[in-house]
Amino acid sequence: MRSLILWTLLLFATEALAVETRLVVRARARDGKFVGTSMGGVQVVLRDARTGQVLTQGVTAGSTGNTQTLMKQPQVRGAPLADEASAKYTATVDLSEPKLVTVEVSGPLAQRQALATSTTQLWLLPGKHVEGDGLILELPGFVLDVVTPSAQEFLKLPADKKLTVPLRANLVLMCGCSTEPKGIWDSTRYELLASVKHNGKSLSQLPLKFAGKTSTYEAALSVQQPGIYEVTVTAFDPATGNSGVDSTTFVVEQ
Repeated sequence: MRSLILWTLLLFATEALAVETRLVVRARARDGKFVGTSMGGVQVVLRDARTGQVLTQGVTAGSTGNTQTLMKQPQVRGAPLADEASAKYTATVDLSEPKLVTVEVSGPLAQRQALATSTTQLWLLPGKHVEGDGLILELPGFVLDVVTPSAQEFLKLPADKKLTVPLRANLVLMCGCSTEPKGIWDSTRYELLASVKHNGKSLSQLPLKFAGKTSTYEAALSVQQPGIYEVTVTAFDPATGNSGVDSTTFVVEQ
């Protein structure tokens, strides 16, 4: 009984000594800006690195940040990258002793076909807040969305068996930043390729070109046979290693 009382007193004493500790977490697209509300944000999870216990979790909210600061001007050591509006999640935990935590970000939540996860670890010290820019984790990749043809679209094969199927895809960075030739995110260096299968067998590959509309790329697929067609579009930036993939299917009837 006495030992139980001592243990209870010790537990209460430990809890009483716990100090609120804040950690600002941000996710930034590789070669881009912060992933914020416009892309659904990213899921942030803090875990005890030793036990795996979830300490706190939430979603980043806010803007993608200042384009001039993030993408145009030279970055000086110690100069802040984020402003007050820049997307973040402020994790708050009560600590009575130093704790090694695992921080995981997953997103963008509004484009789950492109969802990626980045993880790191750091020591949190009681009452020692990590704010300002905070902890910035990078999310590599593109958000690629095939918009035409729509999934399971049915098309009729003409009598002359010459059908042209337009392929169209939207391509942005993980932050939602737009792409176009000679823009800040210059798509002239990107490789966009559509790989086509007919009834499960490889049929052809063809490049997608800028469609004249921001972040939109297109190609024309020539079809001569009925059946099920699978289209997988890939995007790759050889300069940054960013890549993205999306797929669709359509059916051609006789």
